[in-house]
Amino acid sequence: MSPQSEDPHNVPVPLYIPGELIADVLSFLPVKSVLRLRCVSKTLSCIISDPSFVKSHLNRSARKDELKLVNFLEWKKVSFSVFRMSENPPIIFNLPEDSYYTLKENGWFNIAGSCNGLLCFYDQRYSYNSTVVETGLLIWNPATRTISEKICCSGIGSIESLANFMFGCDNSTNTYKVLYFIPYKKQVRVLTLGNNVWRNIEKSPVKHCSSMNLAHLSGTVNWLAIRKHYSTYDYKNITIEQFVIISLDLGTETHTQLRPPPGFNEVPFVEPHLSVLMDCLCFSHYFKKTHLVIWQMKEFGVQESWSQFLKISYDKLLLDRHSVYFQLLLLCYSEKNDTLIFMNYLESQAINRRYNRMERLNIVEGIDRSLLLSGHDHVESLVWYC
Repeated sequence: MSPQSEDPHNVPVPLYIPGELIADVLSFLPVKSVLRLRCVSKTLSCIISDPSFVKSHLNRSARKDELKLVNFLEWKKVSFSVFRMSENPPIIFNLPEDSYYTLKENGWFNIAGSCNGLLCFYDQRYSYNSTVVETGLLIWNPATRTISEKICCSGIGSIESLANFMFGCDNSTNTYKVLYFIPYKKQVRVLTLGNNVWRNIEKSPVKHCSSMNLAHLSGTVNWLAIRKHYSTYDYKNITIEQFVIISLDLGTETHTQLRPPPGFNEVPFVEPHLSVLMDCLCFSHYFKKTHLVIWQMKEFGVQESWSQFLKISYDKLLLDRHSVYFQLLLLCYSEKNDTLIFMNYLESQAINRRYNRMERLNIVEGIDRSLLLSGHDHVESLVWYC
């Protein structure tokens, strides 16, 4: 044996990579790649299965500059359209059909909501005399191809409006809940996944509309309500004092009332809209029939944290303001390009905040336009509800 080989300093030392560093690197990968690595070794499998890694991966996925919308285009099949907002113009593609993307039972075509990569489906079966005989839920993670067994629910009754469903997460206990806001009443029904029983919680301060604009943010469900207002036909007769933002905490199951932004001081000709951008509650409205204004609540629940995010004049809007479809709904925001994407049933538009400029986008060419308005935001994740 040579003297060099006998030198202990020449003995190769195994490369050691801390588990924390491995987890950090893996959190940047898409779900499909992560799941493949789970089969490589027990060490990788333990890292990927750890709840802290699942949460870290989810946070990274949520920060990507792309929007995924999901909706049914035909019976039993779910269609995804992915909008990569980091590209200019945005790139759109549909995920290829896969046998796993066909649900196990016929009839699962109502999407009750989307949260942390999980989709919640609702189904209600009727008898020949139109009596509800069975109500059920189904949870599905398209990224991991995990589908729950049918969750039979009792005590919810007949559903009048799918728009009044919301699926969300109670961050304090990491449990998932499904809520139903009964139209024209203050009653709220909630189901915690795991016990599968609908129950009543604290009543809302204001009666619900038949189609609610619900925004899920950090363990809360938020919506804009108008006191003593139940119909679009008497909208012009309301006053500014009637508007209120109601927030339902999924942990305490109690309601809080928030005031609209201070600059919202006159009733617009169309109802304002609530949305979530960059983990902040946003309030969009039309100002004096001259501008579109978006406010952002920098610190949730703090009235003084409302900040004007965008104000653009009608002269720069590329729409016929006399059209019934004039209202633009805020769809998403690309932080990389400082660009907001808006949509109505006629077309889509992009607003670049840096140059205060608008342009039309053909991002829905060949796609059912209602997908954008009725679809649900979706982020790829490793999350499961139990």
